[in-house]
Amino acid sequence: MNKTKKLTEASLLTAIFVVVTIISVGSGIGYGIYLDYIVPLFYFIIYLKCGSKYTVLSAVSGLTIVFVVLGNPGTAIWASQGIILGILCGILSEKKTSLMDDLLLGTLIGSIIMIFIDIYASKLIGYSFIQDFKETIAYMAKYMTKNVPAFNNFPPEFIQNYFSTVFYVSITLIPLGTVVGVYIIGLFAGKRLNILKGETKKKYNIIRHFGTFSRMTYCSRNLFYLLVIYTMSFSLMNKYGIKTNMAYIDTIMNCFYYSGLYFLIRDSVAGIQGYMLSKGKSMGQVRLFTLLYLFMLISYFWVAAIVAIIYFMTIDMKYGLREIYGEKLGTLLTN
Repeated sequence: MNKTKKLTEASLLTAIFVVVTIISVGSGIGYGIYLDYIVPLFYFIIYLKCGSKYTVLSAVSGLTIVFVVLGNPGTAIWASQGIILGILCGILSEKKTSLMDDLLLGTLIGSIIMIFIDIYASKLIGYSFIQDFKETIAYMAKYMTKNVPAFNNFPPEFIQNYFSTVFYVSITLIPLGTVVGVYIIGLFAGKRLNILKGETKKKYNIIRHFGTFSRMTYCSRNLFYLLVIYTMSFSLMNKYGIKTNMAYIDTIMNCFYYSGLYFLIRDSVAGIQGYMLSKGKSMGQVRLFTLLYLFMLISYFWVAAIVAIIYFMTIDMKYGLREIYGEKLGTLLTN
């Protein structure tokens, strides 16, 4: 009976997906917010409600119908990207992992999915978001070099590295923003639909009270150290000009690098804030530290980042912050 109910629900939701996709693409808005955000959110909900088997069945049948009706392989490819990201968020949300692990792993895997799908989509529809970003950044570099006198005071290598960083950070923000947005909004939607249970309910409560729980939520220790090793290795590769000479692989590696750097700094700052509170510091002192640290990041990024990461690793190993706050978080969620 339960299987029949899930199959019926998956069928109805698939029908809704097909109709809305055809209308959205036909009206010209399908290549914007709908395919990029609504489709993954929709399949995140289907996964939580119907499970993996019926979600995959829904995805295959829905994409087949959309392709046959529209006759547009580009639409099917972009929709498949959204579906995969939505299912990925659903899978991660049900795992017994930390919230930060889910967001980090979702971003890293999402980077691979989006970049490789961009390869195939560009061949079929003649559009590549990576190529589009390259052309935009190249135009910005040309315009600012020509019209902003201050840029002429910097050596060409600095200008090249600066705009290269802007390019890769911009690319990284796409999977990061998509995964984080779909994951968070999906859990809130799941709560409203009353389909959350187990780990998904716990993670929803963490997000709902993130202001309280943010200093108790980190990436797992093993994943954190892997990120440290990767960022150090990649920084050395950049310093000595070591590249794969394969544009898409280099793009993925840079996405991993900037995503990892963000989560390393985020965990380190949250850990230091939590440590300060545990030592009797007031919230005002913690906020003052945060403001001063943000200023340091803007002024002396690498010094501020390295100091915070090393200090957090030191106090985590000495006091076991992850274990202490993990137990405290579990108690608060239970109560």
